[in-house]
Amino acid sequence: MTLVAATVRIEVAGYLSSLLLVYSVLIIGWVVQSWVLASGISVGRFAPVFHFLDSVVGPFMNLFRKYIPPLGPVDISPLVALLVVQIGGGLVVSLVHG
Repeated sequence: MTLVAATVRIEVAGYLSSLLLVYSVLIIGWVVQSWVLASGISVGRFAPVFHFLDSVVGPFMNLFRKYIPPLGPVDISPLVALLVVQIGGGLVVSLVHG
């Protein structure tokens, strides 16, 4: 029974780790999207991708943008969000893994 529980914990930790990686990539995609939109380039056929990124990452980013003001033209809230995802998520994965 203990072996099964340990295996399940390892599998869940691996799954959570994968989710954290995917969400980190989505945050980076959201940053690239904001650069594209700020430059005035027509999004055209990529509009559904941009809408997806906004709907998935936007609410999480708004948590940080509410409290972290931009430093001139630079918005550091995505960096803080990535740190929270990586450090906080890493702690959760470590706790689950055991």
